[in-house]
Amino acid sequence: MFVRSKVVQGAMERSARCGDGWLGMIRRTDNSTDANSTITTAMILGGLYSRSGTNTSRTDTTDTAANILAAMPDMNIGDTYMFMVANLTGTNAVTIAGGTGVTASGNLSVLALTTKWFMLTKTSATAMTMVGL
Repeated sequence: MFVRSKVVQGAMERSARCGDGWLGMIRRTDNSTDANSTITTAMILGGLYSRSGTNTSRTDTTDTAANILAAMPDMNIGDTYMFMVANLTGTNAVTIAGGTGVTASGNLSVLALTTKWFMLTKTSATAMTMVGL
């Protein structure tokens, strides 16, 4: 879950902002179904979505912006959240698409036996962008 951390600066406590650093723990979620899938909000928040078991190239779609933003109430417009996709299939690519309200751009294909970072950015109260890095 995205919760804005508190930072003590001098004797003053304030909400964390860009440039304050990052500390996190990653939880891996495995998906071995041989079908296109939805990457749920819980999977995104875990930080590492691991894909295997596909016999052909697949397209997995993120949850909706509404669901993702509901789980991250402390996000401000312009805040970002990054997650990684690991494609453990031997020969097939997995393409990551944006769900309703998530506009996707950049290189969204995760080649076989590789990993890729994706960055979600809150662009309004109801929408996000997702960029494959």
